[in-house]
Amino acid sequence: MTRFYVSDLHCGDKGPRDNFFVRGEDRFLRFLDFVDSQHGWLTVLGDFLDWWTTNLSRSVNAYKSLIERVRWTGPMGATWLVGNHDSALAEFLATSAWPIDKITIAPKMAKAYEETIGGKRFAFLHGHEADPYCHGLNPGIGEITAIISGLLEDRNKGPKFLGHPVEDEFVGTLEAALTVWRRLTAQHGRLDEMIDGVEAYRKEAGADVVVSGHTHAPGQIGDFHFNAGCWCRDIDTFVRIEDDGTTSLWQWDGTAATPFNKSLR
Repeated sequence: MTRFYVSDLHCGDKGPRDNFFVRGEDRFLRFLDFVDSQHGWLTVLGDFLDWWTTNLSRSVNAYKSLIERVRWTGPMGATWLVGNHDSALAEFLATSAWPIDKITIAPKMAKAYEETIGGKRFAFLHGHEADPYCHGLNPGIGEITAIISGLLEDRNKGPKFLGHPVEDEFVGTLEAALTVWRRLTAQHGRLDEMIDGVEAYRKEAGADVVVSGHTHAPGQIGDFHFNAGCWCRDIDTFVRIEDDGTTSLWQWDGTAATPFNKSLR
């Protein structure tokens, strides 16, 4: 059974803050058709819905049909990992008071986990677990910047300004300033910090391979670190794992998949 992993759709409420919707929902529906044609099993590695920039129930209602479709994709049904933008229900996962059961359209939700495939031990996580600005359940710096980005997108009446994502411009400016400071103080930049954190997670979990998302930057390091990228920017990417553990990164152009080879370092 071929396994497919996507991350960071950031589906909102189909309003001006919704980066995924602006680029069109059909491209992801065609990707789901492709997964079905491969008899594949889908996992969303977090931030499927974006509850930092829109109301939880409103986003569920806006994307009810898509959530239902994702739920049934794959022979055993899809899995939805908790990310930082859709962690509002995370604390219910290990309790009997799990209200998502009442939302019967929802896929199976889970926290980060490990699995052996083809003799290799894989660690699957969103990636925010290694991000000091986003790993907590309480609102922090990451959520505050997302809220401000959403307000800017409202004023702009869309998620892009002059062809550039408003959120990337705002957060990117802050992170660029932080990166300069870190270079001056001989520290790693944000991306390197998160890569190092995910690698530390892999080693602590005793895994051979780690697959994550969160940074929106698809790519890999050797054959042991894969970032699935996102579906809320200019390119759509996914990770594919075969039964023998062979892992590869691909780009979806809206109708077909092509290999995507990019090194994270």
